[in-house]
Amino acid sequence: MDKQTTLRTTLAIALTLAVVVIWTWLFPPPARQAPPPSPAREMQGEPGAGAADAGPSSADSVVEDATAGGEDVPLVGEVIAGEEGQVPVTVRLEHQEVVLTARGGRVLSWKLLDFPRDPSHPEQGPVDLVSPEARSLERYPLTLIARDDELTRVLNEAWYVVDEQPPYDGELEERGLPASTRRVRFRWADGRGLEVEKALYIAGDDRYVNYVEWDVRRNGRSVPDVRMAWGPGIERPASSKSYYMAEHERAVVGLPDDHEEFAVKSLRDTDVLIPPARGARFVAIDDRYFAVAIIPREPAEIHLRLVEPVTGGGESQDDARRIAVEIGARKALLFTGPKAEALLRRVDGDLGTTLSDLIQWGFFGWVARPLFLLMKWIHDQIGNWGVAIIAITVLIRALFIPLTHRSMVSMRRTQEQTAKLQPKIRKIKEKYRDKRDMASRQKMNEEVMALYKREGVNPMASLTGCLPLLIQLPVLWAMFSLLRVVIELRGAPFGLWIHDLSAPDPTFITPILMGVTMFAQQMMTMARTDDPQQKSQQRMMMFMPLMFTWFFLWAPSGLVIYWLTNNVLGIGQQLFVNRHAAAAATAEASRSN
Repeated sequence: MDKQTTLRTTLAIALTLAVVVIWTWLFPPPARQAPPPSPAREMQGEPGAGAADAGPSSADSVVEDATAGGEDVPLVGEVIAGEEGQVPVTVRLEHQEVVLTARGGRVLSWKLLDFPRDPSHPEQGPVDLVSPEARSLERYPLTLIARDDELTRVLNEAWYVVDEQPPYDGELEERGLPASTRRVRFRWADGRGLEVEKALYIAGDDRYVNYVEWDVRRNGRSVPDVRMAWGPGIERPASSKSYYMAEHERAVVGLPDDHEEFAVKSLRDTDVLIPPARGARFVAIDDRYFAVAIIPREPAEIHLRLVEPVTGGGESQDDARRIAVEIGARKALLFTGPKAEALLRRVDGDLGTTLSDLIQWGFFGWVARPLFLLMKWIHDQIGNWGVAIIAITVLIRALFIPLTHRSMVSMRRTQEQTAKLQPKIRKIKEKYRDKRDMASRQKMNEEVMALYKREGVNPMASLTGCLPLLIQLPVLWAMFSLLRVVIELRGAPFGLWIHDLSAPDPTFITPILMGVTMFAQQMMTMARTDDPQQKSQQRMMMFMPLMFTWFFLWAPSGLVIYWLTNNVLGIGQQLFVNRHAAAAATAEASRSN
């Protein structure tokens, strides 16, 4: 073949290749569509699908709206989109049941199967960590929030392709998850460079530690300033408690050396931004008994804000608003469970977190936690939390017998000595009855004090008798705190008519008995007197049992049982002191005769 023929052949091949490349660039082949869903999924819609009609009517319309300004952007990749109206995916394991929607790849409900929403009415179903406000606003957990509102809409309104295939070998081990974990993966792409992937790993063990990972890419690069959200709030459990025992929602950010709490009131005026440099170990939304904690696996920005839903009225402004958490971590562990002390300690040991700080032990937490551990040990031996409360109350009372006995004896002696001096004190006051000037009042007080000194009576002895009671205050308050917050009492029966130690006594019998015993204690400790001023003070003190009875009508029955038991033991001890004092007085009178 001569050189001219070779040149012509080479030129023809080059022109052919150029035509093929240019034709493919101008007229790309149609993109492959995702396989259609199963017939069962095509038959039904899902909750909240009606709201989708207000936005794009299908995945194709979402793709069209995702183009910048509606320009005709050519396809550069595969379009991945699920069928509109897919049936939600339900993952039911031993302790959790999670319902997910392909619309936005989000969580519709997250139920804790071991914990009824209302222990007194288990027919109402289990606790659900997705709040009613999240449903009404369609701001479900795992919602993605971008800086651009249009991108946010696209990410959360598109219908994703769902993959429920089991994880591959080693996938769970890499993430520290048990073999019983289920994985649900969501994928979506508009074919013009925007791709989204989400994967939720739902644990099947009793640690309630799950795993979530997600990414939003444009032209192969992760889109910055996108955050994953949980909230507003977690579902409020059914409550029959009074206002001072009400649930108070908060957000907690765990930092390397401490943790910060944010209540609704602290977020009223401005949002809170926690930068990645602070090294937050977790961010949680919790109430008294349950928590959702996001534990980032990479440095991430955390954003806390209030969300105000549309309510039907009847709530104060702060009660209506709920806390929402947004976090930029694209890989995170997710704790979704009860605030049980042993469970949180176990999770802390496995993950290096401080989730156990979520339990609100109160100001005297250093006393409350050991008392709870002791009460739990007693429960393990007895098998009844109500009996354990009574037993630990008896132990505490026995521990403080030396102090309380000294206090009671001192106060009793002071009352008796003061009662003997009352006639002489009245004569002094009668002497200065018509004199109102300061000099006369001061002289009257000096004569009264001289009388005390002459008779060997210390009027301040009653105050020193109160000192042992002040020493007991940390223990009393610690018991008060722990009986309000430990989840072990939630739904725990005592016996007879008390079926839930965390709920008020439905018959009000124990609060009324507590008021009666408190009244009896006051009657036993009051000294007989003819002084009108002291009588007036005693009448005022008689209102205390009435006030306490009113407050405790709606208190948890476990707390009422503790207070009632403490009163009964106090009455017994006071009876012993009074009889001992009476016997001593009789013996002294016989000796003087």
